Amino acid sequence: MPIKRLIIFAAIILGTLSATAQQFALVPPRNVVQGRNFALVFRLTDGEANPPAAPALDGCTLLYGPATSTMQSTQIINGKMSSSSSIDYSFTYRADTPGTVEVPEVAVSCNGSTLRSRKASFQILPTDQPSQSNQQGQQAAPRADDPTTQTPGNVSADDLLVRISFSKSSVYEQEPVVATIKVYTKYDITSFMPTTQPAFEGFLCEELPVTLETQMEHYNGQNYHTAVLKRLLLYPQKSGKLTVNSGRYDITIVQYEMVNMGFFRTQRPIEKQITTSSNAAALIVKALPEPRPAGFSGAVGHFTASAMLQPELMRTNEASVYSYTVKGQGNIKYLSEPGVQFPAGIDAYTPKTDINANITGGGSNMSGTFRTDYTIVPQEVGNFTIAGVPFIYFNPESGKYETAAVDDMPIKVLKGNTAAPAVQQSAIDNSIKDILHIKPIDSERRRHNVEYTFFKTFYWLAYLIVALIFLAVVVLYRRHIRLQADVTGRKLAKAGRVATKRLREANAAMKAHDTDKFYTAITSALQGYISDKLVIPASQLTRDNIAEKLTAYGLPKSDTDVLIDVLDTCAMARFTPEHSDAEIAEVYQKASTVIKSIEDVKKH
Repeated sequence: MPIKRLIIFAAIILGTLSATAQQFALVPPRNVVQGRNFALVFRLTDGEANPPAAPALDGCTLLYGPATSTMQSTQIINGKMSSSSSIDYSFTYRADTPGTVEVPEVAVSCNGSTLRSRKASFQILPTDQPSQSNQQGQQAAPRADDPTTQTPGNVSADDLLVRISFSKSSVYEQEPVVATIKVYTKYDITSFMPTTQPAFEGFLCEELPVTLETQMEHYNGQNYHTAVLKRLLLYPQKSGKLTVNSGRYDITIVQYEMVNMGFFRTQRPIEKQITTSSNAAALIVKALPEPRPAGFSGAVGHFTASAMLQPELMRTNEASVYSYTVKGQGNIKYLSEPGVQFPAGIDAYTPKTDINANITGGGSNMSGTFRTDYTIVPQEVGNFTIAGVPFIYFNPESGKYETAAVDDMPIKVLKGNTAAPAVQQSAIDNSIKDILHIKPIDSERRRHNVEYTFFKTFYWLAYLIVALIFLAVVVLYRRHIRLQADVTGRKLAKAGRVATKRLREANAAMKAHDTDKFYTAITSALQGYISDKLVIPASQLTRDNIAEKLTAYGLPKSDTDVLIDVLDTCAMARFTPEHSDAEIAEVYQKASTVIKSIEDVKKH
């Protein structure tokens, strides 16, 4: 009987593990243009079920489905084999009406249990409106969703643009706002090289993580493929109209030329290089209301404050820590230490600040804690009170100054342990050999045995040695100052070493098959080396400027072309994530060879 129960229990456990491994989910849908067909895909992992019913989507017409496809995978890791399978159920729809489409839950029955997908939504974008150039009878505008319209020709400002935008049009000083730099394109991009980056003057900046995923968006009556280049969480430091200057970008796009092959026609890709600039975005920053209350130190957001003492029982000459903690959301990273005043009779030391801040709200704000620890040591016995310092901040939602109260803290100080009095020397056990008895001598003997160090030779010799060391330190320090002043010489001296270090990082990334880290390390190695070697500011590292400086330096044109080609390949890698090991190894070899060629120019 016990064995039978054990078998039943094991069967239940295995069934539970099998059920937990099964998943049914909707593959996240993407935006689609009105009139286009699209597929809605549901994926069942590690299970079998009858196809689900097609969900009804507002503004869409079901054309057919479901179409079923199966995928099986097996892998062996550390001698352990594991396998998984998945079934995709695809429904094909036609997008009829522009707007937001809500995808409801879809359920399937799998091994006696019901699995449900989560709800999702996507956009049906309206078709392109006629552009200004098309209205004037010029060449028809290309469409992002139709490569046959992307024929060779001029690229207008409506076909490719880089746009800087703010999440809000108006904010207060120190109120967070998100700036986004996004590219809008109707063409595929193979190379993207910023030549001049926008400058966010008047802001404190926190760079936010971005993904390289593209999405279809409708902007100014046109549909574009979009990708976020950079996102920044900004804290304006002054009031007025703050303007972000435009950036410049060298971009290589792909256009398609129709080729007649006799019985059929096909498209041939043709690359075209263009230069474009982003817009100059402006933000209205409102000044904080006047008069500002006493004790306000620039905190903007929503906060709470508290204080604690550890340990609470205090004794004289024993240290405790008084912690003042601010929690909340806002410019938590840039707060100031509170001006806590301690009673007379309690010594306070330099406070220590600890900040723990995280990006929240999808990157639109920062929250966390700002803690200041004061080490205090009471010197007197008695009852004292540490006055609570209220934390005053400005709440941009209410437009008013608010106060987070901190209660006064009464403390009682007891007498602490005092140092033990000195005791007279007692007899030492003769069995102890490593401690010798201190033998006192009388004052008369001490007076006759005095020897003055002033008359010793080593005394004056020590002075001479100290003087020589001082002179050597002065000489070395003056030499160090001269070397520090020679900025160009220091950059030239370390250029090769820094480049070699970054190439080692690239080599490690190549062996680890980390493509993104590899291309980032190669770009950093080449640009940093050229900037230091040729004394070119980072803001002037353009393709033409690099080629001109290298030619003037004496590098052959063939080597210059190789270096420019490597930089273009690294920039293009952001938009073409698939790369073979042979391509990566070739890029690494070219980068190493061209750095060695530049070093050889110096030797001759």
